[in-house]
Amino acid sequence: MVWRQRPKKGTPAFMPLTVWILGIVSLLTNSSSVVITALTPLFITGILGGTSVDVGHIRGFTEALSYIVKLFSGVLSDYIGKRKILVLAGYACAAITKPLFAMANGILMYATAQTLERIANGMRDTPRDALIADCAPKGKKGVCFGIRQSMACAGSALGAFLCYRVMQATGSNIRLTYFLAIIPIVIAIILLYWLVEEPKNLVRLKDQKRKGFPIRRQELAMLGQRYWVFISVVLVFMLVRFSESFLVLKAQTQGVEAKYASLVLLVMYVLNTPAARIVGKLSDYIDRRIFLLFGFTVLLISCVTLALSDSIFMTMMGVALYGIHHGATQGTFYAMVADYSPPKLKGTAFGVFNLVCAIGMLISNAMVGHLWHLYSPAIAFFAPAIIVLLAIIGLTFIKSPPENDEET
Repeated sequence: MVWRQRPKKGTPAFMPLTVWILGIVSLLTNSSSVVITALTPLFITGILGGTSVDVGHIRGFTEALSYIVKLFSGVLSDYIGKRKILVLAGYACAAITKPLFAMANGILMYATAQTLERIANGMRDTPRDALIADCAPKGKKGVCFGIRQSMACAGSALGAFLCYRVMQATGSNIRLTYFLAIIPIVIAIILLYWLVEEPKNLVRLKDQKRKGFPIRRQELAMLGQRYWVFISVVLVFMLVRFSESFLVLKAQTQGVEAKYASLVLLVMYVLNTPAARIVGKLSDYIDRRIFLLFGFTVLLISCVTLALSDSIFMTMMGVALYGIHHGATQGTFYAMVADYSPPKLKGTAFGVFNLVCAIGMLISNAMVGHLWHLYSPAIAFFAPAIIVLLAIIGLTFIKSPPENDEET
């Protein structure tokens, strides 16, 4: 198989306003969400009396649930021919859940808050990504998703820094920090409501002489063999995509104080942001699979580095590599889903992608949490490194999208 250069297409240089606003909205909401990610392991193990197993189960289950909701929200957006209303509903629900974290006085209540927050995340993400695919100029999907992903990462970096400053100013008051995290989401909702517009010509599946909810075997078959091979590789890779909370937990074992926890993720997101932007732009002209190979390889090195780490410097090297891998792969995944799916099934295609991610991340987080608790952090990070090798092999089976394949 030859990995050909993607043809450069004559397309407009400008990006639609909707793409930029959705990027800004992602920046604001991620600056809020990173507070939860950074402080979860400290809150669970330090205040609520939990263990790494609890961290793994809560993060794994709730992340998986979020991706399952993404499947149905994507299909629903295809069915009704509307994306914005679902995106708005998801962000509104996320705003409501933030105070629940601050009020949690036990593992069960915290898990409930995390569950509701992840459901809200699932409600909005797939319709949002499908909306970006709807608005993207021809030949510019990689740029559009790169913009969204890089701004999301920038928001996470900003949120991590602000989290550090708030924790420092309040004497490591995690509950107050949770309360303040609602502010950027409220601003994001206002921008989304007033400035985001969706295309007027979306085809609604419910108009196509059908009854019932539109998850049907024939429509899944319409996604095509190449899409399903790609999705199979995604599943293997997601068995390695453990929560960033374990990066914070690793740093904590080496003496990092609670108020500095978010700075661990700041390192990750500072490198994640440019990687996502650069890869997003280049992947419209260079085969996207090359960037997946790069991202998979970097994750392999990251896992090995974290497993062998015996100092905070080496741990931060592993965290930095984890950020680069995420930036190189996440936006590329989204662009490839758009490449491999027919226009009327964009939401469904993103939904299936997110369901597969859910399965993989549920297994990954539970695996890392249990290996950490039963054996050691080293074993917990070595196991994903082995699985990455299988994902790298799987890349050789992915064919180029039909529109770029010489046989079509």
